[in-house]
Amino acid sequence: MNRARKVLKSLVTGIFFSIALMPVKAQQPNDTLSVSFNEALSYATQNAYMSKSAGYDVEAAKKQVWEYLARGFPQLNMSGGLNDNLSIQENVISMEFPDGHTEQIKIQFGSQYSWNIGGRVDQLIFDGSYILGVKASKIFVEMSRKKKEKTEIDVRENVARAYLVALVAKKNLDVFKKNLKVNEQTLKETESLFKNGFREELDVDQIRLMVNNSKKLVLEAQRQMLVAKAVLKFAMGVKIDSPIILNDNLDNLIVPVLSENVDQNSFVVENIVDYNISETQEKIQKIKVKNEQAQYYPKLNAFYNYTHFEYGDKFNSMNTSAGQAIGLTLTMPIFTSGKRHATVQKEQMNLLKAQTQKTMTEQNLRREFLVASTNLLNARETYKNDKFGEDVAKRIYDKTRIKFKNGLSTSTELSQNEGQYIQSQISFIQTTLNVLDAFIQYRKALGNL
Repeated sequence: MNRARKVLKSLVTGIFFSIALMPVKAQQPNDTLSVSFNEALSYATQNAYMSKSAGYDVEAAKKQVWEYLARGFPQLNMSGGLNDNLSIQENVISMEFPDGHTEQIKIQFGSQYSWNIGGRVDQLIFDGSYILGVKASKIFVEMSRKKKEKTEIDVRENVARAYLVALVAKKNLDVFKKNLKVNEQTLKETESLFKNGFREELDVDQIRLMVNNSKKLVLEAQRQMLVAKAVLKFAMGVKIDSPIILNDNLDNLIVPVLSENVDQNSFVVENIVDYNISETQEKIQKIKVKNEQAQYYPKLNAFYNYTHFEYGDKFNSMNTSAGQAIGLTLTMPIFTSGKRHATVQKEQMNLLKAQTQKTMTEQNLRREFLVASTNLLNARETYKNDKFGEDVAKRIYDKTRIKFKNGLSTSTELSQNEGQYIQSQISFIQTTLNVLDAFIQYRKALGNL
């Protein structure tokens, strides 16, 4: 019985700590959410914080494209200022008079008040890195979309596991309640036989112990059910105090999994988002190389500048002045002591690294698919074996219970066979979970989760 309880605890806690999703959709505490397995995945894909955050990244990347595009459009800036010269600086000048003598005279240049306003328009005419930058920013949007897709896959994977763990907890609770009911009926019958002198007190105590252990398992299963549902609601974005109903059960979900055709030649690496991300990373790195090479090219800009200026000692009688200019600025890189060449070589090395990473990603994805498909096949075989074992253990327990009722078996033997049956039930439920989890990993490795 102790081992049975330990196995029961491990069913939920083993996966509980792997759930890394966040809640999203606001929901009233009294609302009841009723979802099937696929509906839970769809709900979380749309509402999980991680999915929403990835969506914001895509939108931000789109804005970044426009941010970079704007560099090539006219840029207008205005500036102005107002001065009140509290103390005008004096300057000394030498004056020569007709009689030949000279004197130094102090004089102030400037006025009490002055203000100005002006504007400048700049227009990029040629910059080799500009076009490449625009292209890179668009690829960055593509990268953000791929990462969003990967995030949604991770969300569905984690919610799927949480849903299955909740179903396992529910299944265990149902099984243990049924066993408790059987043991309580057996205890009632045994006490009646004891009162009539057909059973020993030892038999009654042994059955009472079985009932007590069954009650413990039910209580533990109820607590595990609460934890499992809390994990699922947290993963889906449902408030913890909101009720939820699971419309699916393990028996319904396992049927299509057992009949799924596992084709180890059906793998297409281009269907996997991780490979797509590595391809996009390679594209970005190629543009980085070209961008550094473009730094050898000159940069040409045009500008127009206008300034309006007024000055005087009184605001009602100001002198006016204005000026404007138009021109070009050309920047020509000449010599950087090999810095630019070293930067280009560095980015070329990073490109080789990105290409190697893509190859490694491809091989790793092929390995993961091979492992996932093999694990699914093995899990199916284990499921069949444990199903057979559970059926045999049930027959043994049922026959022992009948023999005990007829006085042909001891209470100790009944207790042992009941423990064996409960252990086989827990093992079979765990195996069912393992098959479904292996199927999730297979679909993910195939790129169809």
